[in-house]
Amino acid sequence: MDILIKDLNKFYQSKQALHDIHMTLPAGSFTAIVGPSGCGKTTLMRCLAGFLQADQGTIHFGEKDVTDVSPQKRETAMVFQNYALWPHMSVFDNIAYGLKLKKLLKAQIEEKVMRMLEKVEIDTADVKKRFPTQYSGGQQQRIALARALVLEPALLLMDEPLSNLDAKVRQRLRVEIRKLQKELGITAVYVTHDQEEALSMADQVIIMNQGRIEQMGRPEELYRQPKSYFVAHFLGNSNTLTVSSRDGQYWIGNQPLPMLPASGAGKTSRLVVRGEDARISFQAEQPVQSQMQVKGVLRESLFLGAGYRHWVEVEDQSLFIDTENPLEGKGACYVSLSAETCYLFEEETLGEGRAS
Repeated sequence: MDILIKDLNKFYQSKQALHDIHMTLPAGSFTAIVGPSGCGKTTLMRCLAGFLQADQGTIHFGEKDVTDVSPQKRETAMVFQNYALWPHMSVFDNIAYGLKLKKLLKAQIEEKVMRMLEKVEIDTADVKKRFPTQYSGGQQQRIALARALVLEPALLLMDEPLSNLDAKVRQRLRVEIRKLQKELGITAVYVTHDQEEALSMADQVIIMNQGRIEQMGRPEELYRQPKSYFVAHFLGNSNTLTVSSRDGQYWIGNQPLPMLPASGAGKTSRLVVRGEDARISFQAEQPVQSQMQVKGVLRESLFLGAGYRHWVEVEDQSLFIDTENPLEGKGACYVSLSAETCYLFEEETLGEGRAS
């Protein structure tokens, strides 16, 4: 069933935490919510779970209005950042707890718990004797996931579930969570600060800012077709250059950007360029098609493991450019930009933008 959130508003005394949130979570979809700290991600999730009561608006699970329904009756399950496992209960009892509250038969509980443990790849041999603290962080998060999934919820909510784990474990669990969610056909909402996590796991991504939805859509769509300066700057290794318009085109300092036509003069705008979309050379090249070239100074190069990040100054503004291979030397250089992968936003509105 689809989950529909309509005109949702939430206030904390005089501060408005959510502003007119309107969105649909298609049945069986995986939705990731990202945004800076304090943007409303967790507030929205807690409203979905029923832990917080919205001040205005409605939440529907299919045809059912659950806006005023208690958390226990919403058929949701939540996985927390800190696992929230009961340390005095065995692993088996942790997972079985919700099923016991539903008054299932003992044999049914046994079968469901063991089957779910196998799905999350936890050894079932001694789960009735071992306690959560006897497992690694990654295993504890699998146990917490099993406890949520065993209830077969209509909506699975995950609040930064991998943030306490090391990089390799996170990478592996991303794949496992995504696989399980698709296999079980559960509608899932995933709150995270990790952009890579959101883009790689989700069917749709919601970017929030100051309690509002800035943009939502497929990961590729948000990354390549940002509708606002905030989204363009927020995603990826993004650089912002201040440019001005005159003589029918934009300029960065005293250097023209001929492939970016401008209407009017004297306007100041922001040009967003992603690190992977710019190229550095030490000799001037003949521009081709939609390419533009500006002079800069290569100040520093950093090795990141999978590649290199280079700090270049162009007209006293900084660009951080990513390459797979190292660059020999520093000093004067040329930066090539493609008009097709630059995003221009006028200073006056910083709203709707265009991929030039």
